[in-house]
Amino acid sequence: MNLCGFFRFSKFLHPYLPARKMSLLKVVLLFCLGSVSLAGWAQSSVDQSYNEYLKTVENLPAKAQFDSLSEYESRMRNRTQFAEAKMAIEALVRIAEKTKDSVQLARAYFSFGMLEMDKSNPAEAILYYQKALEISQQMKQVKKQTIMLDYIGFAYVSLKEYPSAENYFKKGLKLAEQIKDKEMIGQFNMELATVEDMRKNFAKALQYNQKALDYSEGEAKKSTILLNRAIIYKNAGQFEQSEQTYQECLRLADKLNMDYLRGYVYINYPNTLIKLNRIDEAEKYAHKALAWSKNQPEKYRFYVEVYDILTRIAEHRNQYKEALNYHKEWVVARDSVTSFDKKQQLIEAETRFRTEEKELEIKRLDDENELKSRQFWWLLGGMSILVLLLGVAVVQYRTIRRGNQQLERTNRALSERNTMVSEQSEQLKNLMKELHHRVKNNLAIISSLLRLQSTRLEDEGAVRAVREGQQRVEAMSLIHQRLYESDNVTKVNMKEYIHDLVQGLFYAYGFKEENFDLEVDIVSVELDVEVAVPLGLIMNEIITNAFKHAFDQISKPSLSIILNETDQLHLEIKDNGPGIDMNAWKKPTGSFGKRLILLLSEQIGAILNVRNENGTRFDLIMPVQG
Repeated sequence: MNLCGFFRFSKFLHPYLPARKMSLLKVVLLFCLGSVSLAGWAQSSVDQSYNEYLKTVENLPAKAQFDSLSEYESRMRNRTQFAEAKMAIEALVRIAEKTKDSVQLARAYFSFGMLEMDKSNPAEAILYYQKALEISQQMKQVKKQTIMLDYIGFAYVSLKEYPSAENYFKKGLKLAEQIKDKEMIGQFNMELATVEDMRKNFAKALQYNQKALDYSEGEAKKSTILLNRAIIYKNAGQFEQSEQTYQECLRLADKLNMDYLRGYVYINYPNTLIKLNRIDEAEKYAHKALAWSKNQPEKYRFYVEVYDILTRIAEHRNQYKEALNYHKEWVVARDSVTSFDKKQQLIEAETRFRTEEKELEIKRLDDENELKSRQFWWLLGGMSILVLLLGVAVVQYRTIRRGNQQLERTNRALSERNTMVSEQSEQLKNLMKELHHRVKNNLAIISSLLRLQSTRLEDEGAVRAVREGQQRVEAMSLIHQRLYESDNVTKVNMKEYIHDLVQGLFYAYGFKEENFDLEVDIVSVELDVEVAVPLGLIMNEIITNAFKHAFDQISKPSLSIILNETDQLHLEIKDNGPGIDMNAWKKPTGSFGKRLILLLSEQIGAILNVRNENGTRFDLIMPVQG
């Protein structure tokens, strides 16, 4: 049978459970992309660079060029060549905007979201998914809306923001119920089961799982849901029910001759048997899993799970030499696994997009034919009127021709000069935008490198230092993002910038709006980039310090940020924390953050005052720019 059809709901098989015990289930997410997994790792061919590939498609029609680039960027993402993938997706956006094709634009934004998820940036992925969702809402494509709501919820689960994930899943479920899409109804119930399982609300997780079973059609689809149900039972500590459900999965696998279902049961079933202290049976199924895995293209992924189970079984029996041998096999398997995990639903979403594109293209061609017919009759009538007016125009033309000749020569000279000035101005403006864009991209790369480095550090002090450096880089990156997104390439809108900076830090430190009094009152003022960058870094240091140290013992934290403009600019930042040690502040030595604040204040010619006033209050007074 078609195994891709069997794993149509595969994304729902708990991709978020602890990695040591449940990483196998992440494999199911990508079963339909098996050709990209270990079977694809053995390929020896070298992919073309983006510039080389672009030369092969640049002369194709826009539609064919879009489809070819879309396939290329997907392949680059699968092989973690993110720079090439990003350039290809940016080209997709340009094609969609040039042809004014909303369907293609939604696809491009969706690809951007997938790229950010592959780079472990779910927050950025959500922004692109939201753009694709907005387009599908404008086009009233309810089916696509349900798909995008599912992916947004999936990204929020990756961020462990379960209330937001639940909200989007329930929105998607409501739409799916409106269009009576049983597949998506079952899908969202499985998503909600995963959320409740992560919250350890196992009773609700099982309720949602049962609803997914009720909406599933065919025993093949039900088998995947039952496998997920067995895992929920195991997580809930209901090991007897988990064991019975695994047995039901095995019966279905034998009945339907579903080899992959049988293999996944072999791999997961031992975890439940170990909890039931049925060690011999657990070992038997682990060896069955090992034998089954040897013939699978994803065998090394499965080896990671199986050898982990065999290691734990040997440890349980105090057979430490055997446990060490199994652990060595586990290390080999782990090192063989690359980072090509992708969601199976990408293929389904892409297929739906392309099908609907063809339908829209047919409708668009019909509309164009009708429009051309109307234009022909209007043109015929216009030509008749034009012939009459032409006779009058010829007489008038001869009368004013002599006077206009001199005026035309003068206007031509002025027009050429104006065109030259305009072109030079536009070129300079585009160069400045490109400069800011590249600086922002470089800062984003630095921020990503710092984030990756912090995950590999064990010393907490070092982790904090790296993350603080990352936040400073992101504060500067936000300035350059504002510059290339606006028409004014030399001045920054401080109201928008400060709101974005404060909101990013607020959520980065895990605060919630319902239990935090945050006041941001910023006058609408634009500052040169030479002043905006230092001022942004000063604010980043003060606000970060408040979020880190001011509110540990405060039941109702509050933070106010006010920027006023009179004859001077006055920035006030105040919290309700325990206050600052003024003696330590006045000493010439201190932390890097303190020295950075003082140095940047001096750089922009500002006066800094610090005092305790029911907390810590910073006042920064600087001259108004001319």
